[in-house]
Amino acid sequence: MVAYVVVFGCSLVAGLVLTPLVRWVARRLRVLDLPDGFRKLQERPVPRMGGIALFVGFFASLWVSSRLHHSVVLPRCFGNGDFSSVFLGAAAVLVIGLWDDARGLGARTKFALLTAVAAGMCVAGHTIETISNPFGRDIVLGYWAVPATLFWFLACMNAMNLIDGLDGLSGGVAVFAAATMFATSALFQNGNIAFSALALAGVGIGFLVFNLPPASIFLGDSGSYLLGFLVAYIGLRGSQKANTVVALLIPVIALGLPVLDTALAILRRWARALPLFTSDGQHIHHKLLGRGLSHWQAVLIMYAACIVLGGFALALTAARDLSAAGVLLLLTVATVLAVRVVGREEIRLAKNRLIHGLAEKRRATGQRAAGHEATERMRQAETIAALWQAFAAAAERMELDRAVMTMTPPRPLPSRRRSWRTFRWRRDAISFDSGEVSASWSASFPLIAGGAKLGELEVNKSTNGCPLAPELPEMLQLLSSGLADNISRVRPDAADEQRLRVQAG
Repeated sequence: MVAYVVVFGCSLVAGLVLTPLVRWVARRLRVLDLPDGFRKLQERPVPRMGGIALFVGFFASLWVSSRLHHSVVLPRCFGNGDFSSVFLGAAAVLVIGLWDDARGLGARTKFALLTAVAAGMCVAGHTIETISNPFGRDIVLGYWAVPATLFWFLACMNAMNLIDGLDGLSGGVAVFAAATMFATSALFQNGNIAFSALALAGVGIGFLVFNLPPASIFLGDSGSYLLGFLVAYIGLRGSQKANTVVALLIPVIALGLPVLDTALAILRRWARALPLFTSDGQHIHHKLLGRGLSHWQAVLIMYAACIVLGGFALALTAARDLSAAGVLLLLTVATVLAVRVVGREEIRLAKNRLIHGLAEKRRATGQRAAGHEATERMRQAETIAALWQAFAAAAERMELDRAVMTMTPPRPLPSRRRSWRTFRWRRDAISFDSGEVSASWSASFPLIAGGAKLGELEVNKSTNGCPLAPELPEMLQLLSSGLADNISRVRPDAADEQRLRVQAG
C-alpha cells in the first residue's frame, strides 16, 4: 500500500510541476491551438504541447518511486521487464504528435507513422496471444495476434485523439481508464503493472488541474496519442493474468466512451461516403453542446459515463460464469440505449445508405438485363421502327426521361433536308414542364457502322443531384452499337421509302 502511495504522490507532483513549465515553453515557441469556431471551440489561443508534461512526468515519477521504495522496480512496472521498448514507443508517439502540433501532418502520414510504432511494439514481443473466455476455453489468436495487436494500439491512440474536443475531456477519460485498470490489475494480483496505471492516473490528474475548463494548456496530438498508447499498453499487460474474464475487455469497457465515439464517427463518415480521416463537428461532446449544455455540464456528463463504465469493468473482474454473462448483458443493454440517444443520426444515415445501396444494386441489375434483352430483340427486328420499339422498351426500364434518334439519309438530299427520319420517345411518368426535375444528365451517341455515320442517339435522364450509376452509360453504349449494327442490316420499310422519295424530290 505504501508503494502505491509513493507512486501516486510522485506522479501527481510531477504533473503539477511539469505542466505549467511546458505551458510556458509552448507559449515561447508559439505552439498554440487557434480557435476556429468549428472543432476548436476555445475563445483564445492555447498552448498545445501537453504530451511533453505527461511523458516526462509518467516515466520520471516511476523512476523516482523506484528510488524511494524497494517494491517499485522500474523494469517490472511494464509487465515483462522490457522497459526500453515501451519507453522508445512512447517517445516515438510523442515526437509524431509534437511534429503534428508544431508543423502539421497529413492524416494518412500520421496513421502510417503510428502504425509503424504499433508494429514495433509487436516486434518487441508485446502482442495479444490469447483472449480469456469466461464461458469456455481461452481463444488462441495464432496468426491473428499481430493484426489484433496493431488494431488494439491504433484503436486506443485514435480514440483518445478523436474525443479530445473539450477542455479536460480526453485527459479525464484517460484518468478514469487508468484508475479502473489500476484497480483491476491489483485484483488480478498484477501489482507491477498496477504501478504504471497508478502513475498514469496521477500525472493525468496533475495535468487536469490546468486542463479543466477553461483550459490553459491542451494535450495536443502529442498528449492524446501518448495517452492512447500508454492506456493500450497498460491494458494489454494488465489483463494478462485474467483467468475468467475476457482479456482486454476490461480496458475496452474502461475506454467505452472514446470507443463509442470513434465507432459512431466511422459509421457516420461511411454513411456519408466521406474519407475516414475527415474532420467534423458531430462527436458526442458536440452533440451535448448542441443540446444547450454548458462546457462544464458536457464534461461532467461524460465523466459520469466513464464512472459507470468503470463500475461495469470492476463488476466483470469479480464476476464468474453466469454472473459475468449478466454483467455483459447489462452492458449491452446500456450500450444500445446510449447509441439510440447519441447515435440516432448515424443510424439513420447508415440505414439510408444501405437501403439506397440495395436499391442501386437492383436498379443496376435491371438496367443490364434491359440492355442485353433489347440488343437481342434488335437482332430479330425487320424494320427500323421495330428497332426503335426495342430501344424504347429498354429506355423505360432504365428510367430514362427522353430519347431522340435522328437518322442520316442513305442517299444525298438537298441541304434544307438535314434529317431523313427522327424517332422520339418520352417517359410518361415525369413532366419536364412542371418543375419536377431539378438536375438532369444528357449524352449523345453517334450511330456508326462500317465506318459510316448512320445517325445519332440523344438521351436525357433526371438525376436531382444523385450520382449516375456506371451501368447506365455502359448499357447505352451497347444499345447505340446495337441500333447502328442493325440499321445497316434492316431495309427501310414502305413508309421510309415513300418519305425518302418525297424528300429527294
